[in-house]
Order: sequence, then C-alpha cells, then structure tokens
Amino acid sequence: MIFFEKFKEYEGMTPGLSRIKNFLGMFENPQDKVKTIHIAGTNGKGSCAAFIAEILKCSGYKTGLYTSPHLVDIEERIKINGTNISRSMFRKYLKKYLKKALDCNLSYFEYLTALSFIYFEKQKIDIAVIETGLGGRLDATNVIKNTLICIITSISKDHREILGNTIEKIAFEKAGIIKKNASVICGKMPKAAVNIIKGRLKKNIIKVFPKDFKNLNVKASLTGQKFDYISKSLYLKNLQEKLLGKHQTINASIVICALEFLIRNGFTKINYKSIKSGLKNTLWPARFEIKKIKIGNNSLKIVIDGVHNEESLKVFIDTFKQLGFNRSKKVFIFASMKEKDYKLMVKNVSPFAKKIILPKINNARAANIDTLKEEFSRYIDKRNIFTVKSVRDALDLAKNEKYVICVGSLYLAGAILANVQQKL
Repeated sequence: MIFFEKFKEYEGMTPGLSRIKNFLGMFENPQDKVKTIHIAGTNGKGSCAAFIAEILKCSGYKTGLYTSPHLVDIEERIKINGTNISRSMFRKYLKKYLKKALDCNLSYFEYLTALSFIYFEKQKIDIAVIETGLGGRLDATNVIKNTLICIITSISKDHREILGNTIEKIAFEKAGIIKKNASVICGKMPKAAVNIIKGRLKKNIIKVFPKDFKNLNVKASLTGQKFDYISKSLYLKNLQEKLLGKHQTINASIVICALEFLIRNGFTKINYKSIKSGLKNTLWPARFEIKKIKIGNNSLKIVIDGVHNEESLKVFIDTFKQLGFNRSKKVFIFASMKEKDYKLMVKNVSPFAKKIILPKINNARAANIDTLKEEFSRYIDKRNIFTVKSVRDALDLAKNEKYVICVGSLYLAGAILANVQQKL
C-alpha cells in the first residue's frame, strides 16, 4: 500500500521528534488542535485505550482512538467512535501527503501517527485517545501538547535495547509523555518506577493504583469480570467487563480514575450509566480472547493472546490458571519475535503443553522455528513438537482438539485472526 509496502514498522527507526514535527508544522500542527488522553506503559495501554474510548463514545463524545500495532488491517489503528478509518479515506490520505512525508524522511510509525492527527482534526472530534508506540519521551505520538490526562499503565522490562536495561530507565522514558498541568494516572508498578515518574511532575496531580484508587470484590469467569471501583471521591458497584483476566479490572480502574479528572475538565456527560455501558461493550482482540471456530467438520475453541514479554507472560499464566485452563494439558501454537525473551516464554508455557505447533511467520523479525523447536525440546518430548509452513497448517493440525492456545506474539495473534476470519 504505497508507503507501507516499501517500509516496515521497525526498519529505519531512529528515535526523535524533529522529523514528525517538521512534517506536521507544514499543516498548521493539527495535533495541537485536539484534546487528548495520552497512554504509555509496558502492558495494558491498549486495553485502557479501548476502555476509555468506548466509555467516551457511550457518553456522547466524538472520540478518536489511535493504537498500534494492528492485528489484521492497518486501518484498525485509526478509529472514530469505534469505526476504522475507511480504506478509501486511508488511501486518499496516504497519497495526498506522501511526497511531504518522504521529504521529511518519516518512518512507518511516524507517518501513521501524523496521518491520524490530520484525520482527527479534520473530522472535528471532541477528544482523542492516543496510545504510544514504544516508550514515550521520543515516541512519535509525543508531539501532542493539548493533553488533559497522562496514563502510565505499567512498567516492566521490554524493548530494553531501546529504552534501557533497568526499571528506572524505562520509567524515565515512559514518563516523558507527562505534560504541564496534565493529571497523571499510574497503574500497578514497582515503587522505583513511581518514584521516577513523581520526579517528572510539576503542577501535575498524580493518582497511583492501589494507593489512591482500587478495585474490590473481583469475580472472574469465562464471560468476563465483575468488580467494584473505589477512590476517595467515588464508589461504583457492580461493574462488568468482557475482557478476560483479573488484570483487566485494574486496567478498567485506571480508566475510571482518569474519567474522574475528565469530568472535572468539563466532560460532564460522563456518568455511571455511560461508564457501565462502556466497560461492558469494550472489545479488545487478542488479549486472552476465546473464539469458537470451525475447521472442516470440526469445531474447537482457540485462546488468542499476544503475550510477548515477561510481564504479559505472567499475566497470561495467571489468567490461564484463574479460568481453569491448567486442569489439563493443552495444545499450544507458538511464535515469537527473535528479539524477545522467547526462552523465558518457552520455559513458562511448556508445563501446560501436551503438544507444541510452531508455524512459520511471514515476518523478518520472527524467531526461527527450528531454533524454537530446540528450545522447547529441553522441556517437551520432540515427538510432540511440530514445525509447519503456515498458521493455516497449524490450525489444521490442531483441528481435533477441544481447546488450542495461541501465544507468543501479537503478530502470531494477527495471523491467527486473519485465518479465522477467512473460511478455513
């Protein structure tokens, strides 16, 4: 697709904001004309973005949402009121601004980010929810200035080659999104990270989970969670959400805390009814998502999770156990990007696996399937480890199972979903 057929997301990536600033300056800085909620964090930022955008939509606000990466279609990244930018509109924008983007030497992510700001400004939205791509301080999304709320969902070690090897260094990069006078909401994270974030504050008000707000009476099931939210000024009972795993109630609580500040900033149409409806309506694919599919004459359920780092792996395993999936060993379809700690993931999922299927992923960053097979063979009999040429072959090999667990990368999750959407 013009620019994006030529460039890959992580190729030619050079941290810095000068290129995208130069580009947006040619178009009167549309990012400055939109009120924003900016979300960073190692994990949970996509779920939080989805929750808050849905609640704002349910409250009657025209709401933009910018997230990454996409799972199947690139248009997923740019939404208004839950609807992707149309393919025709997206292509129109790509073509219209391409020459200037090339002149400014924009990267793949910078160009997408810039186009989202232009689109949101032209569509006259009320507010935009913006998820960082990687880090925060030098992330392309950090050109925004009109930020009402800064959310930092979690801090753990990921992208260490870019963000640093310590919690403190990573927290410093994430905290780079904090703008003057914006309220700051922090999720569950190490004290060392909170201290770094507090060091970036000026006139900001900060709220930290679970010191300043928390969830109570959490009840998890295969259909979602029920919980209560409590802070010093608000107590909401009997909230429900469909995203699976108790960690999602923390993400939902982060969002409700942010909404308290939004109401004080004039977004008075937000109320208990819209919060409850928004939480209940929110869908966010490939986060312990269970789908029932049919392959030929066989019906099975697949669990899709984009787990790809140490923290998300722990959350995945906790959810796996909470929902009773560990009562019997399962078939796993697994893939990983080679720069990720796939050895840790292999070690931790192996005790739950009776069979491992390793499909080839069409991505230059993907770990070699023979390398993964050798790693799994440290824990599982080689006779139960299979390498296949594609995700479709992996699903076909697993078609006689009741449950199949697909983990290791959002790229694997996207490939699984793309195949599931097609007729198998």
